[in-house]
Amino acid sequence: MKHWRNFDFQLLGIPAGLVMFGVFVLFAISRWPTSGVTISTPLHQALYASFGLALMLFLTNFDYRLLRSLAYPLFAGSLMLLGVVLALGHSANGAQRWINLGILPLQPSEPAKLLLVLALAKYFADRERTIESGSTVMLSLFFVLIPVAMVLAQPDLGTSAVLVAIWIGIALMAGVRLKHMAILGAVCAAALPLAWIGMGHVKRFQYMQTRLTIFLNPQQDPLGAGYNVIHSQITVGSGGFLGQHFQQGTQSQLGLLRVEDKDFIFSVIAEQIGFVGVLVLFAVFVVLLMRIARVSFMSGDSYGRLLASGILSMLMFQTFVNIGMNLGLMPVTGIPLPLISYGGSSIITTLASFGILQSILLRHQKLVFAPG
Repeated sequence: MKHWRNFDFQLLGIPAGLVMFGVFVLFAISRWPTSGVTISTPLHQALYASFGLALMLFLTNFDYRLLRSLAYPLFAGSLMLLGVVLALGHSANGAQRWINLGILPLQPSEPAKLLLVLALAKYFADRERTIESGSTVMLSLFFVLIPVAMVLAQPDLGTSAVLVAIWIGIALMAGVRLKHMAILGAVCAAALPLAWIGMGHVKRFQYMQTRLTIFLNPQQDPLGAGYNVIHSQITVGSGGFLGQHFQQGTQSQLGLLRVEDKDFIFSVIAEQIGFVGVLVLFAVFVVLLMRIARVSFMSGDSYGRLLASGILSMLMFQTFVNIGMNLGLMPVTGIPLPLISYGGSSIITTLASFGILQSILLRHQKLVFAPG
């Protein structure tokens, strides 16, 4: 029990507050006849959050250091699930990303993000003495390239980008030489033209090209591919300085904004609470990310430090990309807003990651042995 004095109540209170706020927003959306969101949506989200909070409590009590020996088997299990979803998964809107488990449609790519963090943290922590070696960096790429390829095949560009962001964050925190990172960046940049041409010849990947070109000029297809980009910006702008208040927004209530419970829930929020409210929400996310960074700095071992860094990279990337695509600053990639967007797999995985962070804090002191 003495370890509980290290418990970070902000890492519990802020996520719980964001979850409740998200459920409230989903409830408001479900009251609009044109939204296509039913009253069961916020109820399901609350149920998923309950599962997530229970898992968070379990992982808080679970010694995170034991995850080090389980990291590779858990990662292998995530790859198996990604294979299952490609073979037998449920398809919707042209993507095959879910395994139907009844009350919880499982999206394996969501837990795969957290399990990649576990695996990469173990890999780099086990190789502290050879971290500056080029072979160590190259071998680490296999951990990320395999799930990226499997997720792209669904297809899911957004989650693939999150997986890459996780690798970058952990690699940098582990101490990989910037020279090696620059070389890899140059190789990727040189391969982009070939990748672009290749996407154009594979029907499943052509949507990625469309999203990237539409981002540059959404007006080229205002009623098709550019529709969401245009109307998300209009919805955000219609909120003005103080917002139109809940259940009184024009764009979202009239059904002009699509996927408003998932990808574009930030636009709905901006319309309702306005510029001032959005600044407050943004500040809350910044504080939350700073508390996660604190866990990384306080960790007593390299594995815990890399775990926290990977979780920070995952949530930071998702937050800023989701907000950016709602504002028209980034391409639409289908990345959810953490803790707020509707989705069982996403919210359970995110809350589980906070359980790991609390476990690191509760056990962050280095062991000190008396001399002799």
